[in-house]
Amino acid sequence: MDREEQISNRSLSYLKCVLISQLLLDANEDLKGSVAYRQNIKYQVEKANKLLKEVYQEGYNIVYHNNPEMCTTVLNKIDSLMHKIKVATIDDLVMIDALVEKYYENQKQEK
Repeated sequence: MDREEQISNRSLSYLKCVLISQLLLDANEDLKGSVAYRQNIKYQVEKANKLLKEVYQEGYNIVYHNNPEMCTTVLNKIDSLMHKIKVATIDDLVMIDALVEKYYENQKQEK
């Protein structure tokens, strides 16, 4: 069996959650020092960040253990995409969404 086939859909879902959670973690970091980031919000954000890191680490470890090269490549590509999303303007996000929609449309037509 191919190494990539050994990685379950659940493990890949964990990896996806890790990546999406990283966007949330980064966004939460950007709130530090703002008026909105006070007392209870600060506590809840830090608590959620810690929990997310702990929960998704297991799924990441499974994927990484099964195929470190694939995992590293995917993480680097997703990290690059997340950075682009993080620094994008609203107009950029609208354009990115339109490009992704076009990609999905093309994918459906090829099937």
